[in-house]
Amino acid sequence: MKSQLERFLQSRQGITAVLLVTGIALMSLFLFGQGTSGITMFQIPHVVEFKHVGSVQAESSRSQVATPSEIVERFEKRQQRLRSVCSRPEYRRPDLGVVINDFRFLYVALHRLHWCKIAKVGTTFMKSKFFPQTRLLSQDLDEERQNYLFDHPKSFYFVRDPYSRLISGFLDKVMTSPDRWGDIGRHVISSQRKDASRYEIDCGSDATFLEFFKYVIWAETTNKTRNIHFMPMHDLCDVCKRNYDFIGHLETIREDLPYIVNSVGVVMDLSENTTKSIVNKFENIFFKNRNLVKACLGIYPMMKRMWWSLQARGLIADTMPLPASKSEVLAASWEQLAKGAQSCQQVISSLNTNSFRETEKAASKD
Repeated sequence: MKSQLERFLQSRQGITAVLLVTGIALMSLFLFGQGTSGITMFQIPHVVEFKHVGSVQAESSRSQVATPSEIVERFEKRQQRLRSVCSRPEYRRPDLGVVINDFRFLYVALHRLHWCKIAKVGTTFMKSKFFPQTRLLSQDLDEERQNYLFDHPKSFYFVRDPYSRLISGFLDKVMTSPDRWGDIGRHVISSQRKDASRYEIDCGSDATFLEFFKYVIWAETTNKTRNIHFMPMHDLCDVCKRNYDFIGHLETIREDLPYIVNSVGVVMDLSENTTKSIVNKFENIFFKNRNLVKACLGIYPMMKRMWWSLQARGLIADTMPLPASKSEVLAASWEQLAKGAQSCQQVISSLNTNSFRETEKAASKD
């Protein structure tokens, strides 16, 4: 009996999608790097263009790194801002339907930090840094201090520009996540598209950003089918009722997160394995959900979406078009795909080596 992988390898479209597109994307990332302007302008099918706001790349590209005193001042200003907003009579409290479930909170950094997770605010990246906790290094703290931090952990949460969070949510959870078309995509189309066909609703694969935006507003005002990936950030962590020690911003995470973990005597590696995240995304789309993609959208249109999403994240230069036509993809021979796979492996190796060297250089400066 053939395994799922063997059957997949016999599918020309499946092979094409995984090997050719992954190879193209990774080669482009390796050769061209990030767009010089970061995330500046991108286009979504059936949607007008948007100018990106509040990207991590834009913040992290500053020529000067904040000093410790500047970081402390930044945290203090955020707390002052929060107290000011929460004291306003018109402030909208979290709806009665919102329950602060335990799954949103995690003890991290050797149980010295209590983290309220907010979806689409670097959560996946931070999880990869905090776990497994055996990778974390503890500074020399006396036993009394360690016990105190264990029993009285400091608390924190991260936020980001709300508009960039919505755009990120659309790109990641609607456009390029076939496994979410059945719930998020279906909710968007069924609630916002007049005269939607049964096929469109069942597939949920072609929701536009305008429909998605209207859906988020509708879900919040009616308290129906709300989704944690798009709910207001202050609702998710009930920030006006709970006292948090730190408020981090995704736009300054490279400075905020180290300061927070260092405050409890923990050191972590902040290097990011971009290659792994891309490969995982392609595997989810073109291997685990290949039949759904073929039935509801098509392999090549899905490839184009992924290319746009990588450009939107600043991983591929904005001006670089997808260097493969539909006919080229469908006509690709096994030899060409094999070469693409070989190139892909070489790029992965190069990226991992470069990432290690960058981390090593950064550590040597401390």
